[in-house]
Formats: sequence, structure tokens, C-alpha cells
Amino acid sequence: MRNYLQFIMYTKGITYRQLSKLSGVSIGELHNIAMQTSDPTQSTMIAIARGLNMEVTDVFNLKYK
Repeated sequence: MRNYLQFIMYTKGITYRQLSKLSGVSIGELHNIAMQTSDPTQSTMIAIARGLNMEVTDVFNLKYK
């Protein structure tokens, strides 16, 4: 997923600041998630996806066992 969040943001023309306001997730946490230095919780993934007006599975590469 590295930089995929940034790719989506770039495609939609959304900055970290804008996504932070839309999702309620801090700019720092968004950056850490995009750089894979932090794993988001389920609620954080949902908030980000909602902020982007997308499905969680379209934003994050989720693998189920």
C-alpha cells in the first residue's frame, strides 16, 4: 500500500490537510499510514475511506484468510 493513499489523494486533488478535515484523522497519522510506518486501526481505515468517498477495500489492500 505504500504511497497508494498518496496516489488516491493526488488523483482526487486532495491534500493531507483536506483529507484530515474530511476524515477526522490527523495529518501526521495520515502521512505515517501512507508511508507504512504506522498500521491504521479499523476505525481509522473506515474514516479515511469515508473522507475519500470510497470503499475501505478500494483504499487499503485487505487480505482475508
